[in-house]
Amino acid sequence: MRIRIAVCEPVYEVNVGHIARLMMNFGLEELLLIEPRVDLTKARVFAAHASSIVDSARIVRFEDILRMDFDLIVGSTSTPSKDRSNIIRDAVDASTLAGIVRSRENVCLLLGRESTGLTNEELARCDVVVSINTPTDYKALNISHALAIILYEIFKDSTAIYREQASREEMDLLIKYAIELAKVSNVRGYRVPMIETTMRRVIGRSMATSKEVMLLVSLLRSAILAIKRAELRS
Repeated sequence: MRIRIAVCEPVYEVNVGHIARLMMNFGLEELLLIEPRVDLTKARVFAAHASSIVDSARIVRFEDILRMDFDLIVGSTSTPSKDRSNIIRDAVDASTLAGIVRSRENVCLLLGRESTGLTNEELARCDVVVSINTPTDYKALNISHALAIILYEIFKDSTAIYREQASREEMDLLIKYAIELAKVSNVRGYRVPMIETTMRRVIGRSMATSKEVMLLVSLLRSAILAIKRAELRS
């Protein structure tokens, strides 16, 4: 299992340093900084013995994350959905996420901005969203503290049984056919992005195998062809 940590537009050197220390605690090495606004030289001070992780951090854009070879992109939020219709912020807890992550090969844990978190548009591109509940109304954790909880849950039990998980290409193919089926079924246009996000989340949380996903692809493809043939006959 390969886990990379991405931080969106960090502004505090202390957070970048502490994240690097956490990564070293859990044996992770790859840090991605999305358009950072920090002095990495100062961040090294807070990283202590993990300064090498800061030194080797890659500077990227959000779009670069989407193009990388991740099987799963996990977005984080302190404000999960309370409305069942809000698919974008429909989140799992850290312990549930752990089971999902342990079944994947290449994972990105995406931490939001220290002040405003991830936008709805960014969360919509994530396969799974995680949120850490607290017993008070103040839910916003420091991003390094949130990462510590998430990583602890992932690594506290490493006895997961491996199955051949669906690849990113296979998952994207299933989403593509789901969107096409929605369109040929005359689903209203404004609902299509919601369907895309819903499919991404369902697949992301399901730990679906390659065989399962491709069987669903075949089903959707057949349904699309049947609808098109019916239209030609009418």
